[in-house]
Amino acid sequence: MYKISKIGALAFGVLGALLWILLVSSDTTNPSEAINNTPMQWMFIVSYVLLAVAILVAVISGAKNVLSSPKALKKTLIYTGVFVAIVGLSYAFAGGDGTEKLVSAGLISFYILTTVAVGLLVVSGVKNALIK
Repeated sequence: MYKISKIGALAFGVLGALLWILLVSSDTTNPSEAINNTPMQWMFIVSYVLLAVAILVAVISGAKNVLSSPKALKKTLIYTGVFVAIVGLSYAFAGGDGTEKLVSAGLISFYILTTVAVGLLVVSGVKNALIK
C-alpha cells in the first residue's frame, strides 16, 4: 500500500509540475483568460481528485477505527451528539436572518468549542501538575 501511495504521489507531483510549466509558458496576461486556460482547468481537476481521495481515505480510516470497537463507537456517538447540540443551541441563540444567522451561529459555535477546548487544556494541565 505504501508503494502505491508513493507512486501515486510522485505521478500527481510530476503532473502538477508539468501543468504549472504549461501554465507559465502560456501567453495569457488577463486573469479572466487564465482561468479558462486548459492547463489551469486540469490543475483544478487534479486538485479536486486529490481532495476527493483525501476525504475518502479519512472517512474510511475513521469509520474502520470507530467500528472496530463498541467503546469507540459509543464515544463517537456521544461526542457527535454533543457537537450537534452545541451547533443547535448556537443556531437558536443566533440573531439575524438567512446568511447572517448562519454566520452568527458559526461564530457562537466556534466560541463555545474554543472555550471548552481551552478549559479542558487548563484542567488537564492542573491535574498533571497536582499528580506529579
